[in-house]
Amino acid sequence: MNANLLKIILCSLLFFGSLYAISQEDSIIVEEIVDEEVVDENVDRVIISLTDLDKLLNSNEIEVVISDYEIVSTELDNNFLIDKIFYSVYKITPKETISKKVYFYNCSFNLSDQSPLVFSDWQLNKLNIIGCEFLGPVEFNYISHNGKYPFIIENCIFHDDVKFFGNAFPINNISFRKNVFNTGLWIDIPVVNLTLDDCRFFANPEKFSNRDEEKNHYQLIISDKTVDYLEITSNIFDNKDLFNIFSISLEAAEIGELIMINNQLQTINLSYAEVAKSLLIDSLFVDDYIGILNFDFPETNTNVPWYNLGGEKFSIFYTEESELVIPYQAKTDTELTDNLKYNDLMSAYTKFNTLYHDRGDINSANSSYVEIKDIETRKQAFTQKINPSLNNLINYKLNVFLRFFSDYATNPGKSLIQSLWVLLGFTVLYMFSFSRWDGMNYRYYVHQFHRFSNYITTNDPIDVIFKKEIDFDNSDIQELRKKLQMEGKEMPRILKLFGGPLHFLGKFRYDIIPGLIKGLNFQPGSWENIKPRAKKIRSGLIILLITMLFLVYVFIVKFLNSLLLSLNSFVVIGFGALPEEDEWFAMYLSIIEGIVGWFLLTIFTITLLSQVLQSA
Repeated sequence: MNANLLKIILCSLLFFGSLYAISQEDSIIVEEIVDEEVVDENVDRVIISLTDLDKLLNSNEIEVVISDYEIVSTELDNNFLIDKIFYSVYKITPKETISKKVYFYNCSFNLSDQSPLVFSDWQLNKLNIIGCEFLGPVEFNYISHNGKYPFIIENCIFHDDVKFFGNAFPINNISFRKNVFNTGLWIDIPVVNLTLDDCRFFANPEKFSNRDEEKNHYQLIISDKTVDYLEITSNIFDNKDLFNIFSISLEAAEIGELIMINNQLQTINLSYAEVAKSLLIDSLFVDDYIGILNFDFPETNTNVPWYNLGGEKFSIFYTEESELVIPYQAKTDTELTDNLKYNDLMSAYTKFNTLYHDRGDINSANSSYVEIKDIETRKQAFTQKINPSLNNLINYKLNVFLRFFSDYATNPGKSLIQSLWVLLGFTVLYMFSFSRWDGMNYRYYVHQFHRFSNYITTNDPIDVIFKKEIDFDNSDIQELRKKLQMEGKEMPRILKLFGGPLHFLGKFRYDIIPGLIKGLNFQPGSWENIKPRAKKIRSGLIILLITMLFLVYVFIVKFLNSLLLSLNSFVVIGFGALPEEDEWFAMYLSIIEGIVGWFLLTIFTITLLSQVLQSA
């Protein structure tokens, strides 16, 4: 029993000891990586030749540190020069088959632009290139990655092309961080994990001026290769407005997981690419084109909100004999004649629209659908131009209207706002017609002018003018009062209940109101008798103010009345009598508005229901 217990204790100690050793090793690795990224760029570089560099790399050391050197080519380095018919390269190869850890710190590679530096056939457990500058092209060919450490290339400046190619077996991990590329980066090898973070790609016009202008060049090429995990984050691509310089090419690449976050670029080519496991794209700012032909992505693990792709950037890339890429976007009449490319483009749009519907991303589904319908409307307009027909014309105009009114029945809020604008438009028209609801016609304005002018031009006070304009016969009120007094006992109480308020209202209107408006008697005499001139000016200003207030009053009353009339006509066509049937202009206007209102409310209802059903 004691022996078994002792064995258990010993095994436990060995197990936890191994865990501690592993954790210590990992912490050393992390500290080593962190320490290596700190480079003092102010240290003076020592000039060495390629021959000296070859001696350092082929030394007996397993771990080679090359720091603070400026590598140049001399006549002694011609044995590294290999003729490639049209150009030559400086090729450095290992003398022995042995795995090494290689570190380049704060080095400058100052070689000829016409002779790239090629590191070929090296077996590396680790490769760190930190704070270096490459004035000419550099290539890494047939590099074997035998270790678990990533290849780290950080804080470097590349003035010409950088290429990784030739490998039959994948490199485990390559990380590019905070580098500047002035031409292009080629990853022409299979990679397990590839990361590009916070890099800057600038197209040097001087470098590209010597290249073929009749073909396209990319700043980042990961084409026709396998990458298990690809992460491209916080990078900036600037083609300096060179028309044949595109940003990223993932054409025909097979990618397991693709993550693209916060990238600014001009063009990305996803043609024939396949993402097998997951696709995540956000904050993708594309200025020009997204090549999308036959791009496949997983239906269940794709998260790409449409605002990253929208703006009619989808394109079908086709290549001319000169290898110049021509993007097709169905915008010009020439492009709209090509039905095959048009169908491919619409198929790509529909694939994403279906994805958004399946994921329940209604905003992206609606936005992509609007873009699809915009292209279809443009196609209908072109068809009407070359082959006009009444049916196509009606469909085309309906699409134009639906785009304006409700974004093709995807935006109920917009359709409601547009309906309100129509309602207000008819309200303005009703304001220029007579309505029995407010009684403001030509006779009303003349009557009000006559009343006010009498007050201004005569010596009568304003309460006297008001009494003269009373239309209601005051004797009727007196008779009503006597009847209530004399026959009150014989009259039912219900009549007295209604008769009392009627008598009070009449008395208030014709006796009390004139007394109340005595305080408005700003001009006690006629206009011609006002002295001195200052009082006349004061009276004139008050008259102007009263006139303006009256106009405001008329406007408010007419607007409110016209708004109610417009609302009545807009929503109740076919129900009840028209309130303006005696006024021909208002009557026909209300009929027209009723038809328009029925049509717009129908579209609004359909739009609202479609969005509710999509959300459900």
